[in-house]
Amino acid sequence: MQSLQERVVSYAQNREDVILAGFFPGKTDGFHVLAVDPGRSLVLGWLASDGSPITSWAFVLDDAENDTTRLLTRSRASKRYPFLGVPPALGNPVIRVVHFIMQRKQLLGIAHRAEQFDALLDRVMPEYDIVERHRVRIDALPQVAFDAAHHVSLAQSLLVRAIVKLRATAMGATQAEPDRPHGLIAETTSMGWRALAEIPGCELVMGAVTQPWMADVTFRPLDRDAFVAFAEPGFVKIAWTLRVDGALPHGTIFSTETRALATDRAARLKFLRYWRRVKPGVVAIRWILLRRLKRAAEANQLQSLAHGRTH
Repeated sequence: MQSLQERVVSYAQNREDVILAGFFPGKTDGFHVLAVDPGRSLVLGWLASDGSPITSWAFVLDDAENDTTRLLTRSRASKRYPFLGVPPALGNPVIRVVHFIMQRKQLLGIAHRAEQFDALLDRVMPEYDIVERHRVRIDALPQVAFDAAHHVSLAQSLLVRAIVKLRATAMGATQAEPDRPHGLIAETTSMGWRALAEIPGCELVMGAVTQPWMADVTFRPLDRDAFVAFAEPGFVKIAWTLRVDGALPHGTIFSTETRALATDRAARLKFLRYWRRVKPGVVAIRWILLRRLKRAAEANQLQSLAHGRTH
């Protein structure tokens, strides 16, 4: 029976999967795939001239608490591994430092991408010209936090109303802001936004088509298929989310993400000029929204706990 090392060598010699070593400019060789367990682990290796691996680089996913995942890596190198021709006495300490810096940066990058990944939003708008992401930790259960989003109203904030008024004045708007129904979802729906996708109690994606640089901006509501296919020149498609994710120990990460995509180059130029002007106000409104949601959700959680103790 073959040993594990023999099986790895045999596997490597018969594999053609190669990941180029992009950190060495001009190199056409790279890491060979030594083993794969889809969704669980990946082992890469650098092969010697005889086809045997002289390094291994393993990535393993491990289930952690509260529906989180731990990514583990381990690198090993044999004595035959050269570091750009430097003697081992000098090369080994350098290798450890360089690899530590590289590996830490890589893991942080993977974590950032994984945590920002939003499959529901990607189905609606996988490509975009701008993106804004904001999040806040809430000491309440996810369902309590998500429910708060339906009842918190932006119009109740004096600062939000001031930002909206400032934008209208600067753009020369002529239409007065009408009274809106109470609650964030009802409020935005009345403006012309429409729900494009939803995971009940977890995430909601809203979207509309507009020309945001107009003084009296209007939002055109479209259903999901029409929104995805929309390509009429001179417009911008905007999608934004409300999303809850469980956090330690019994809290919630409440996040919102906004993406915008222009339908042609002329619209993109107009939109990006406009975006540079209004971005501070948009960021401020998102910050205010999340803080209001946090206060409302945590107050509702306390009321629920008090109600539970008295019954």
